[in-house]
Amino acid sequence: MFETIKRSWQRFKADPPGQRFQQQFKRRHAVARTLLQKALVVGGGVLLTGVGIFLFFLPGPGVLFVLLGAVLIAQQSVTVARGLDWTEIRRESCSLRALARGAASLRHSKFCSSVWLWSPRQPSGLAHLSF
Repeated sequence: MFETIKRSWQRFKADPPGQRFQQQFKRRHAVARTLLQKALVVGGGVLLTGVGIFLFFLPGPGVLFVLLGAVLIAQQSVTVARGLDWTEIRRESCSLRALARGAASLRHSKFCSSVWLWSPRQPSGLAHLSF
């Protein structure tokens, strides 16, 4: 099981940015899944997203749960997969603009909130998300 997850993650990282989630969607649909399996994946995604929204109002990793839920839903919805690909490109361009402005201007910008998230593109595993 862990080997399958590892291979899937490596294929995901190898895909070009802006196409990763759509390629993952295509790979998931190339394998025959039962209706129950598909429903469990989407249900798990909705549950994680709901928990994440609830955690926005309490101390906890709300953003992480929302993102994990969205990724699960994107495996069964091409529309959500396209949205996540668009968001990945947007995140990268915002990150580059924030780094070009410098840390001081990022702190004082009222239009930019920042969160540290795990990113497959960064060698350190961390990327700065600005939106």
